[in-house]
Amino acid sequence: MIDTLRHVETPEGIRIGLHAAGALPRARAWAIDAVIRIAILMASSMVLGLLKATGIGIFLLLVFVMLWGYPVLFETLWRGQTPGKKTFGLRVVSADGTPVGWLASITRNLLRTVDMLPFGYAAGLISCWFDPYGRRLGDLAANTLVVYAEPKHKPVEAI
Repeated sequence: MIDTLRHVETPEGIRIGLHAAGALPRARAWAIDAVIRIAILMASSMVLGLLKATGIGIFLLLVFVMLWGYPVLFETLWRGQTPGKKTFGLRVVSADGTPVGWLASITRNLLRTVDMLPFGYAAGLISCWFDPYGRRLGDLAANTLVVYAEPKHKPVEAI
């Protein structure tokens, strides 16, 4: 059995364990996000198509935002989770367990294009296989980790 538990010590001296996510759960989360982005672009293309050249310009800006801004905005503003990651209980954190910042999120997502080389995320998949915590090249460069989010515990009711 592969152990993906990474122990991190906080500045307060508390040792926490982070369970790193592998390539398959990450790929499923990416697929959910891809479906959401494609749906948004398809719906907006129908509306913006009515505006002729202006609509095309706005649509191209929206494509840029969907490709580059979507993951960065969600990861930094939504506790390290895109909708796809939230669906599968994943979260992006810094390697020390702290929330991911803007620069780290931008770095890991810009390097997604390198992970896609030569085709079908081959470089990223190979990187995930050789890294003990399943990190792709973007995660290695940004010093981030995709982990399983802690389940929310329901309060115990009194009898």
